[in-house]
Amino acid sequence: PALQGRGNYQLEKAGVKTTYTGGELIQHAPLFTAIGNHEVMGRFSGDRDLKEQFNDPFPRALAQETYQNNAQTLNPQNDLNIQQTWLKNNSFNIDTYNEIFTLPQNQLGGKKYYAVTFGDVRLVVLYITNIWRIPSLKADAKGRYREREADFNDPDKWGYGQHIFEPITPGSLQYQWLQSELTSPEFQQAKYKVVMFHHPPYTLGDNIVPAYTDPVQLIERDAQGKIKAVRYEYPKAKDYIIRDVIPLLEKAKVQLVFYGHSHLWNRFVSPSGMHFLESSNVGNTYGAAYPGNKERSVPEGYQEDYTAVGDPNGLEPVMPNLSPLFGEDKQPLPYIASNDITVFSILDTGTGTVSSYRFDTREAASGVGKFDEFKLGN
Repeated sequence: PALQGRGNYQLEKAGVKTTYTGGELIQHAPLFTAIGNHEVMGRFSGDRDLKEQFNDPFPRALAQETYQNNAQTLNPQNDLNIQQTWLKNNSFNIDTYNEIFTLPQNQLGGKKYYAVTFGDVRLVVLYITNIWRIPSLKADAKGRYREREADFNDPDKWGYGQHIFEPITPGSLQYQWLQSELTSPEFQQAKYKVVMFHHPPYTLGDNIVPAYTDPVQLIERDAQGKIKAVRYEYPKAKDYIIRDVIPLLEKAKVQLVFYGHSHLWNRFVSPSGMHFLESSNVGNTYGAAYPGNKERSVPEGYQEDYTAVGDPNGLEPVMPNLSPLFGEDKQPLPYIASNDITVFSILDTGTGTVSSYRFDTREAASGVGKFDEFKLGN
């Protein structure tokens, strides 16, 4: 409703109440979406509420293994529909997403990943997301780095770390499709080549750590064989976005990679000149892992090194070049991470310029201000 101009919300800041009404957008402009972790539903249950089901996805490969071991009982007629429904109900699904959106489709991925030409832009949308788990190392944490102590002897209750929903490694269907798309005439002839997905390749945000890779499970036992710990490592050298995807995009001369997930605004430029923009500061911020601001909650004493401050993949954030915000030390900040300021970005295809704007909800009459701008190369 908000995107149709039919929804409204009353926001109170500093004792002042302001009612905001959504803009009439989707009646006049197409909406192209990418699947993020919030679009993926976990295992189906008839006796748990939706929030519990949402937070309970199960790795598809393990569900497949369970199915194969019980196929005669679960599906004696070997009905493909029954098999697919069982696997979906016992792992995760994007049914609601598929029912809401009408998007371009392809033979390999359906609507999960796609490409579309819109004017001078060739937009490539990938399904790059994993389950979000808490970073806590406490005994009751079903988290990124460990299982809950109470569940050690019940693997069906394990979360299996931040497991990935759709493969993007070489040889996977999505990777093959991406290779084909990047060599297609539609892509190569486009004036502007833009790739969009959910998980960040570069960011100061919390959600880039650990690396985007399959969790490596480590089970520690005592002398009697009793489980003492179930934890997960994420080898940084096997980050699939950095190792496998970015080199493809660089080679194909992609100009802009657009993403979200970390609830802040920041941008980066690779040595080759490819731009990376995370424009997702719209509230519910987790802050920025930046010197003098905060550190990520990361484990110590693990095999892998988990970056507490800065971008873990080696790029420095670009300072907003028009009007940056300033920190308490009066120094300019290369990010916006705020529950009071909202941010959006616009690509002007007439000029090839990407402009970012901010609006301070504490000052309803202040208007919107442009704070950063850059041009896409040819």
